[in-house]
Amino acid sequence: MTPPGAPNPAVYRELRDVLRRQPEITETWYEPDAVQQRYLVASVAPSRIEPPTGPDAPQIEVRWRAGSPTRFRIDYTDPNTGFHCGWHRDDDHPDLGATHFQYERPADDEPSHESADFAATTPPKLLWACLDDLFTVRLPTLTGE
Repeated sequence: MTPPGAPNPAVYRELRDVLRRQPEITETWYEPDAVQQRYLVASVAPSRIEPPTGPDAPQIEVRWRAGSPTRFRIDYTDPNTGFHCGWHRDDDHPDLGATHFQYERPADDEPSHESADFAATTPPKLLWACLDDLFTVRLPTLTGE
């Protein structure tokens, strides 16, 4: 049994499968390595997102911790534009509820935060919902001109 707060290798395998099915993602790997699996990283093709970015590939990091409640971080970072966003279930913003979305652009004075609520309850479905929102809504809206 996985201790509370520890990464769960079975969950990470499922999450990696979700990442690999996204057409925007070109590569996935475990950090620090496949044995320790503390978190997942995915490389995003700069030309496959809207608006396109580049030349360096943006990355998505996924951290998932077992426990009650389950804690997670799904973060997107674009080294070309300095844009960063993510969904977090943690204790950082209790006023926003259990889960929140935050983003930061270089021109912003401070990060923006908002409450996030998902119908999905399993890790793979929740990751899928976040990635769908990222690629179809958040990137075009928050990084478009």
